[in-house]
Amino acid sequence: MMQKGHIVAAGTPLHIKAKYGKGYRLTLTSSEEPQATKPPVISATLESSAAGQIVWRIEDSKDLVSAVRWADEKERETQLREGRQEGRSDDEFVRVEAWEISMPTLEDDLLERNLF
Repeated sequence: MMQKGHIVAAGTPLHIKAKYGKGYRLTLTSSEEPQATKPPVISATLESSAAGQIVWRIEDSKDLVSAVRWADEKERETQLREGRQEGRSDDEFVRVEAWEISMPTLEDDLLERNLF
């Protein structure tokens, strides 16, 4: 990849992504305030929140398993409460309708590192 006539990155997209990419994205579908949905892992940082989609960046791959287990548990708990039509009486309850895990795209990684 070139920027202003200079090579800023060379290699296959997979190689560049491995070199410059970092972390994973945990996307939650939730009507909660973003801070209420923070996964209980140290490396989670809020990336964005709009239209019921809250995106957390999980920087450390060691935290990924804990974050996924937490999101899955919250989704199951939400489904159980909706099935029983329970109101929101528990302060610890965090509503998560759905979640997904992904890696940032090559473009995201390059933009984040100001490589183009």
